[in-house]
Amino acid sequence: MSREKTDTLFLVGACLLVISNHFSSALPWITLSSCSLMLARAWLTFSGRALPRNLILVPIALLLMGGIFYSYRSFFGREAGVAMLILLLACKMLEMHARRDLFVVVFLGFFLILTSFFDSQSLLSALQVSVSALALLMAQLSYQFHTRTMPPLKRLRMVGKIVGLSIPLTIACFFLFPRLQGPLWGLPSDANVARTGLSNSMSPGNISKLAMSEELVFRVRFFDVVPEKSKMYWRANVLDEFDGRTWTAGYSPELNKKPNRDAIQVSGKAIRHEVTIEPNGERNIFALELPNSLPQIEGNTSSLTPNAELVTSLPLQQRTRYLVTSYVDYRFESSISPASVRLNTSILRRFNPKTAEFAAQLKSQFARPQDQIRAMLNYFRSENFYYTLEPPALGRNTVDEFLFNTRSGFCEHYASSFVLVMRYLNIPARVVTGYQGGNMNTQDGYLEVRQSDAHAWAEVWLSELGWVRVDPTAAVAPDRVLKNLSATQKPGTIADLVGNVMGGNTLVNELRMRWSALNNAWNQWVLNYNETKQNGLLENLGLRDLDWTKVLTRLFLVGALILGLTALPLLRRRERRVLIDRLYSRLLDKCSRKGIAKHSHEGPRNFLLRLQATMPTTISVPQLQAIEQFIELYIASKYGRSTPAEHIAQLRRLLKQIK
Repeated sequence: MSREKTDTLFLVGACLLVISNHFSSALPWITLSSCSLMLARAWLTFSGRALPRNLILVPIALLLMGGIFYSYRSFFGREAGVAMLILLLACKMLEMHARRDLFVVVFLGFFLILTSFFDSQSLLSALQVSVSALALLMAQLSYQFHTRTMPPLKRLRMVGKIVGLSIPLTIACFFLFPRLQGPLWGLPSDANVARTGLSNSMSPGNISKLAMSEELVFRVRFFDVVPEKSKMYWRANVLDEFDGRTWTAGYSPELNKKPNRDAIQVSGKAIRHEVTIEPNGERNIFALELPNSLPQIEGNTSSLTPNAELVTSLPLQQRTRYLVTSYVDYRFESSISPASVRLNTSILRRFNPKTAEFAAQLKSQFARPQDQIRAMLNYFRSENFYYTLEPPALGRNTVDEFLFNTRSGFCEHYASSFVLVMRYLNIPARVVTGYQGGNMNTQDGYLEVRQSDAHAWAEVWLSELGWVRVDPTAAVAPDRVLKNLSATQKPGTIADLVGNVMGGNTLVNELRMRWSALNNAWNQWVLNYNETKQNGLLENLGLRDLDWTKVLTRLFLVGALILGLTALPLLRRRERRVLIDRLYSRLLDKCSRKGIAKHSHEGPRNFLLRLQATMPTTISVPQLQAIEQFIELYIASKYGRSTPAEHIAQLRRLLKQIK
């Protein structure tokens, strides 16, 4: 295979590696289209066929751009912009007619690599991006030295040298360059979209779908005794309006009040913990129920809503860490307003008539609210209720069908039906969503809370006790609260069975925890190196109250010094070549004075061939022989693998023979 084919196929492979970084985030048709175009380019190269004409390429490009507009309704924004770059890179591979087109592809690939960090900045992503960048660098070297054959191993060594030379400056910039607050670029539209996670509404199926994801939500480091798992409730949203199918957060001017700190009375031991939340585009932050103080968050402010939800003023677009102190023994709102009672006992009576009859029966049997609550939980325990991630679909009367027909559901089914029964009993009740439990990583001591820990429970208001948490799911599947979600699920498929076997394997669990701990260390020490840490480092170095203008100037000077030192070897090599060229210029000057000037388009050999063909009378035979030796030696020194020092001396001696 020719050198050109090999280099082109290598470039196609490098670009496929670049695009692979976006496989998890790009739409499937964009991934398929870009890979198809890349493979088509590889086939054309391998078979030696010509590239398609513009008559074919232009309609393809217009069709793909039309697909982007149809998918995103815009050409602007993060997702649409990255999708366009992916397709442009693939299309450009089919439109490479000059050497500069090759470099356009390479530099477009480098830019596309940078956009990979929009979706993920994990350690695995960093490794993937590093491999893609190395492949692109090797492809670039192939075209940079297109006149020389460079084996892959030699190219890899050269890439290693280039990367190695850049490491000192990279480390210096990482620690000393001013940290930017917020996103790197203020992209419009979808730059601040919310990602997967709990929403501020709940319908049948919402949380069960979320629970199938093992995506990390936040990590917790406890400074005191770790509480029991059954007490780990991480509150997110309080939902108090029900339209017959969906629970949402209600709004009332009477309830739109500032939180009353006196409404929270805590007891028992304080639990100090540090929470590190992954960026999610939402305003919810988490703490064990209930926080006794507001977390201090750099570049953001936190507050407690009247329903004891912890929120920030700005959506979380970057990994956020804060300290918070909570109590698991508390009393919240011992007295509530009539408006709150009305809101939390409201019922749409055109839905779920059987539930109303069931609540009436409970009320006739039990007079006290506590007894009615206990009777409802006993009903869940004694009847054939099942806890499953794949409940049957529900129709118009969702609670009726669940309580008296399907009896199979996830936490949202149990919380929703329990709250509705309580409201029929005239007990103020509402649904709370958030996360429950988490898994302790024994390798680094951090509690990891994932989407699979998403949970919904209920709160009822009882006189003098305030809002009391009741988890009806625990009555049906206590392992969900005491252990985790997987402990409640029976393997239904081979994949589930394999997953359970792997999950019970000690070695697999240890490797998984080690990898998670490594990712946590990457987050804590690299990604969370913020302005505060940088200021602390500079203060430790004796650089307090820095003037950033002076700092940047010094950084520029240090960078220039490092570049100068690394360029010195190159300058010495350049000096030898300049000396050879200078001797060659002196030869041409002498020839020109004898009436034989070199044409601008002539190389050394062509110039020599013309001299030998014309045999000018102004040059004697010995001089012509000296010129011939000089030019042959010059070509060998200039374009050969090395320039022995004796060549320089011989060139000077020959130059003296030409008067």
